[in-house]
Amino acid sequence: MKPKTLRFRVSNTEYYIIKNKANYAGITTSEFLRAIALDYNLSYKLTEEEIEIYKELNKYADNFRRIGNLFKLGDSTKVKEISIETAQLIRDHLNRLKI
Repeated sequence: MKPKTLRFRVSNTEYYIIKNKANYAGITTSEFLRAIALDYNLSYKLTEEEIEIYKELNKYADNFRRIGNLFKLGDSTKVKEISIETAQLIRDHLNRLKI
């Protein structure tokens, strides 16, 4: 429970900008303003479309890893290295998003 209240004036435009940014971050206006004022790290929630894209990328990463494993069994061409590297890049990106 936070016992203190701060009040300040904003224009209509500022009000809607702040509200929209808080909604985009998936938090309340109070949480948003507190985070901005205290230099907290804000992470914005993904849209449904973005989540679907990252799920698809996750499938691609699995497929590239499988391709790399097949090449490990015999063929040592540059394709193996590129496939493994690509899968790792996708995986690293997904891990940063914690999906």
